Formats: sequence, structure tokens, C-alpha cells
Amino acid sequence: MSADIKSKNDLRSGFVSVVGRTNVGKSTLVNAIVGEKVAIVTPKPQTTRNVIRGIYNDKRGQIVFMDTPGLHKPRTRMNETMVRQAMDSIRSVDAVLWLLDATALWKDEEERLFAALREAGRPVVMAINQIDRLKNKSLALPLIAELSQKAQGWPVYPMSALNKADIPGLLDLLFPLLPEGEPLFPEEVYTDQMERQLVAEIVREQVFARTREEVPHCAGVLVESFHEAKEEGGRVVIHCSILVERESQKPIVIGRGGQNLKAIGTAARQEMQRLLGCPVELRLFVKVHPNWRDNPQILREMGLG
Repeated sequence: MSADIKSKNDLRSGFVSVVGRTNVGKSTLVNAIVGEKVAIVTPKPQTTRNVIRGIYNDKRGQIVFMDTPGLHKPRTRMNETMVRQAMDSIRSVDAVLWLLDATALWKDEEERLFAALREAGRPVVMAINQIDRLKNKSLALPLIAELSQKAQGWPVYPMSALNKADIPGLLDLLFPLLPEGEPLFPEEVYTDQMERQLVAEIVREQVFARTREEVPHCAGVLVESFHEAKEEGGRVVIHCSILVERESQKPIVIGRGGQNLKAIGTAARQEMQRLLGCPVELRLFVKVHPNWRDNPQILREMGLG
């Protein structure tokens, strides 16, 4: 048997669902592992609304990470769908990476997720994120011991998603849990998201970054049109609607003299041009759509149906 054939037989490839409470650093970690920005990141909870796949390759094989919405108590149809997506993901993957927050280790969401993971029977790695934020470093060992006792056999890995040196050890725990097999996606692919979805997420990230606390959870982005350039290097024309639920939120997004909306558009356009590799003409419109988060048609258009 040749060395090349043996090498292929040794490859492991599969899907790993990244789950946990909202705002524990799942998107930050997936972006760090993949080495590309596949998921938007903001300090605000419930930023991730769809399951987003980020793809990592090395000589051992390929891991398709599924960055899921954070677990929380849902109050709208959209939030119910987000939580359902996260919980459903643990039953359709090869392994689960459960991310916990070192500064707030165990809450009601963890109890619910723990029971669901036991029922699903998938291999699990528990990672304690933000271990570097503990004010008293002597608390780290008792924290790991406490979680190891709860885990009942699952490996526990203390880390920081912002520290690249912590990633290799995490990957060492995940690869052995995957089935043998060749990569599921070509090596040059780092996400399976469609361009329209990426564009919507880029705009939403800028809305989150540039509006007050009352807006982000009520804001959504619909890509109304996406006209690709007819020739290589040509201009892509994109029209997006930013949805809010109340008239009072519209001027917050637009800003005085339209300055805030202009800043959102400028930053989003620059990011899109980097992503698409061509000039982008981006037009943004702010629309008031009461209770859009409970509207099945809008949610379907956003991939949350």
C-alpha cells in the first residue's frame, strides 16, 4: 500500500456543532479556528441567528464547524426558531463542542443543554472559554474540577477564544471524535454560506455596532436584490432593507442628517468588496415592519423559516 493511500485512509472529516448559552464566544472561536470571518461578532447577545458553517482543514482531515445561535429564553417566533436550530444541530453531527463562560459557568440553559446532549448521545468536548477573564486565577482549577464532575467523562478544556495558542489543543480533542473519511468540502472553501446571506450579515453587524441598545434585537436585514457584475471585476449592485419594529427606531438607525446610515453603508460596503473581490454599490433602506420577528414569510426569506 502506498504512503498516499494510507494517508487518505487516515483522514478524519465530519461536522462539529458549537453550542452554548448566548454570548459565550462561539462565533469568535469559529472565526479564529477557520482563520476567516465566517460569522459576525458583536458584544451584544443573540447576534448569531442562523446556523453558520465554518470549515477547517489540516493534514488530519476536515472539521465543518456549525456555529449555532446561543441558547436563551425565546419571546418571538424568530427566537424560538433560533433555539430550535441550536438544539436540533446536536442530533445531526458527529461531535459537539460545548462552549461555557468561565465567569458564569452554569445557568438554566446549561441544565437544559446537558440533558439534551445526554439524550443525543454524541461525543462532547466541554470548553471553558474566557478563562483569562477570571479575576482570581486560583479559581481556574476548582472550576475545571467542578465541570469535570458534572461532565461525567466528557473532556474539559480551559481556553480563551482570543488566544491562538489554545486552538491546537482543542483541535487535538475534536479530530479523534470524527469518522474516517475524506474532506466534505474543497480545501479552498471556508464557508458554505451563499453570498446573499453573507451580505445580509455584514450589514446587520454594522447596524449592531452603530445603534443603541434598544435597536439590535429588533433589527433585521433583507437582501432585496443582488445584481452580479456581467464582466470580471465589474460592479455588484446590492439593495438591502434594514427592518425595525417601531417608528421611534427608524431615526436611530438613520441618524441625524442620515449620517449613521451612511456610516453603516460605508463600513458594510468596504467589507463586501473585500469579500467579493470587486467594486460594490450598496443601497440601504430602513423600513418599519411591526412584529417582523413573528412574521413567517420574512423569517423564511432570512433563512429562519
